[in-house]
Amino acid sequence: MSAKPPHDWEVRIGQRRVLGRGLERRFLGDLFHHCMSVSWPRLFAAFVFFALVINVLFSLAFYAVEGSVTGARAPGYWEIFFFTWQLLGTVSFGGFMPGNLYGQALATVEIMVGVGSAAVMTGLIFARFTRPQAHIVFAQSPVIGHHGGKPALILRVANNRHNFLSDAHAKLWLALDDEQREARRFYRLRLEREDSPVFALSWSLFHLIDGHSPLFGLDAAQLERRRGLLVAIISGHDENYGQEVRARHQWEPDSFRWGHRYVDIFRHPEPGVEHVDFGQFHDTQPLSRDP
Repeated sequence: MSAKPPHDWEVRIGQRRVLGRGLERRFLGDLFHHCMSVSWPRLFAAFVFFALVINVLFSLAFYAVEGSVTGARAPGYWEIFFFTWQLLGTVSFGGFMPGNLYGQALATVEIMVGVGSAAVMTGLIFARFTRPQAHIVFAQSPVIGHHGGKPALILRVANNRHNFLSDAHAKLWLALDDEQREARRFYRLRLEREDSPVFALSWSLFHLIDGHSPLFGLDAAQLERRRGLLVAIISGHDENYGQEVRARHQWEPDSFRWGHRYVDIFRHPEPGVEHVDFGQFHDTQPLSRDP
């Protein structure tokens, strides 16, 4: 069994798992990025772990010197431990207090640590909550079908918030290995319509597969062999945030549906009224023999 090569970092691009060395990142130097990119449970777990370590250290420091904490009765370790939690939160229930100069100094330092950590935690939570995001739903499977009687790659996207994204832009990129598999190239796919003045519900993106398209002449097996990766980027001005938002998604070759079309999700039961069934948003069906 071959040993795994040593690595310092890992990046996932689609189904590819890239392990690398070098370009060392300093954790403390890029702490804000880590806090903004980590999941919410891990972030709160880090807050709890930090507070626990700080309180253990300060409680041991108080406990090491007799008389540093006083009260109506002589405190044991656990009373001192919970007293340090009160100091870190800058609250007091009046049961215990610093008993000498050493205790006063420790209490002052812990209060400063508590105020600083609370400010950092509040700032991070505020930054994460107020970070503008586009809630765009991408169809699970791009389809290779027909549009206007011509072969086309079709991709359906939807605005999950149903608000208005004005001046919306769409970009499609296709990554392919060359025939010799010596280099990987990115191709910008020309869309029939790349812009939309208002994006509120659903938007279908069409790329005609003609002689200028990198998909021209490719089938499912060739796309798999050349490790094709389709990347879509949607951006627009969110009128609620008052800022530009963007979303990105990518698809591997096994997610493509060849010779298919999307199921129609719009119904017109009466003039001037439309029904949209997003429950069928990801559904596709085979094309008829005659495009």
